[in-house]
Amino acid sequence: MCYVAIPYIVMAVAAIGTAAYAANQSKIATERQMKFAQEQTDQGAQAQTDDRLKAAREQRAAARAASAESGASGNSSDAILNDIMMQSGRDVSRIEKNRENGQLETQQQARSRYSEINGQLVASVGSSAASAYGGYSSAASKTPTITPDGKKPT
Repeated sequence: MCYVAIPYIVMAVAAIGTAAYAANQSKIATERQMKFAQEQTDQGAQAQTDDRLKAAREQRAAARAASAESGASGNSSDAILNDIMMQSGRDVSRIEKNRENGQLETQQQARSRYSEINGQLVASVGSSAASAYGGYSSAASKTPTITPDGKKPT
């Protein structure tokens, strides 16, 4: 009867190996997607930061020019320049926080996908093992038993 089980065991091991390989490939693809999404988020945040800093430099230059043309100087001009710098700093801080939140969201999506892949792998392994056992037990019940001396038992 042992010989009857071997093909079913081999099929189950092959199915489990195939499922594990597919799960590994899915995890690799998920990692690539996560890295790509993070790169996109980083590039977008960098572009927004650059644009905001450029706008702040333009605003400061315009404020200095206006101050020089009017002849005003002192605390009022400094307060305007400091306000421009504060607002740009706050905007850059928001951009960075949004970037970090985007990274966390991408990581959470990847973890969720990994859990889904692992669940599918476990289900596949369980069904392969059950299928092998079911095939073995049905074949074993139909196979006549032969004793080591080659005779059928009485």
